[in-house]
Amino acid sequence: MNDKNPYQPPQSDVTPPPINVGNLTLLTEPRALSAGAGLSWLSDSWALVKSNLVVWVLITLVLFVIQFVLGIVPVVGDIVSSLIGPVLTGGILMGARAIAAGDTLRFEHLFAGFKENLVPLLGLGALTLGIVILFGIIIGGAFVGMNMDLMQSEMSRPEDLLSGVNTGLIAVGVILLLLVMMLFWFATQLVALNNVPVFQALSMSFKACLRNPLALIVYSLLMVVLLILGMIPLLLGLLVVVPWMFASMYVSYRQIFLK
Repeated sequence: MNDKNPYQPPQSDVTPPPINVGNLTLLTEPRALSAGAGLSWLSDSWALVKSNLVVWVLITLVLFVIQFVLGIVPVVGDIVSSLIGPVLTGGILMGARAIAAGDTLRFEHLFAGFKENLVPLLGLGALTLGIVILFGIIIGGAFVGMNMDLMQSEMSRPEDLLSGVNTGLIAVGVILLLLVMMLFWFATQLVALNNVPVFQALSMSFKACLRNPLALIVYSLLMVVLLILGMIPLLLGLLVVVPWMFASMYVSYRQIFLK
């Protein structure tokens, strides 16, 4: 005999399933989002952090130690840091993707980039290093050349020499820096998470930044505030703010590039 009450309301599990990130596909063109998206990248990514906070803090601590050790090694340390920066970041982003897919963050995610997409991520790091060196040469050369001209002229007072760093040079430097940032903003995500070739990733990142200037400005301003607040309590707040930043990098990438 069937004991089921035919008049009983149907019962079902209404818990939303986890986002199946593995089935998300890369858009051929990045989305253009509103300025408010910059805030949503932070608000949506906080859930990825708080559910795995202990592991996030451990990963951040080890990351800080790696950067510190490399930082005290002259020249070679800076080169290695630039090369493996995208590799470590890529692994952390893979961890954020795993959380979004319903999995858990593991400490091993910090080094996942050494097992997956290592060569293109190293290539991205090499490009970053090369552009930074080139940027320094251009700006430094312009600064030295301008002040040499001033020293050979009649204007030899200290205030005249300082005027060599004029508004035009500063403006050119800022524009170049912004262009470089746009090239690399989403490049690591594209290479690490969707196997996009390096130069194609740079192009797609640049296009995404062009289409989302207001969202990026809002996000950047909020992130600066969070970083400042994180530095106030003996830098301890950075153990939470830095993971939040990595998680927001994944969320912003997902909203702009994936469907």
